[in-house]
Amino acid sequence: MNPREIVEAYLNALGERDYTVVRTLLADEGFVYRSPIANHTHADDYVNHVFMSDGVMQRLEIRKCFVDGNDVCHFLRVHAQISEKITHDLVHWAHVDQGRIDHIEVLFDASLYKSFFPAAR
Repeated sequence: MNPREIVEAYLNALGERDYTVVRTLLADEGFVYRSPIANHTHADDYVNHVFMSDGVMQRLEIRKCFVDGNDVCHFLRVHAQISEKITHDLVHWAHVDQGRIDHIEVLFDASLYKSFFPAAR
């Protein structure tokens, strides 16, 4: 698979809550995840974080994708439920190395999440 196909397989697995597939698409060594609410340097820790946050995300939509070599950037719309249903847009930038995602950076307005994720304060 090319980098875009790998990242979109990962995003689809996230949307389907198939964390076994999510994990297989992430690098075993050198993995980094950064967002306004969490930072992880091990894929297993990241997958556990996503699993524990499972109930928040209701649906994920890909709005646009840009590819530059092994860098894949998606503009996403996330439908979530915290105390009420919300929709917000985010940017998801992933880097693929040797067929697996080794870096993910997510940018979005996290003001609604800060009370739920103490590390984001």
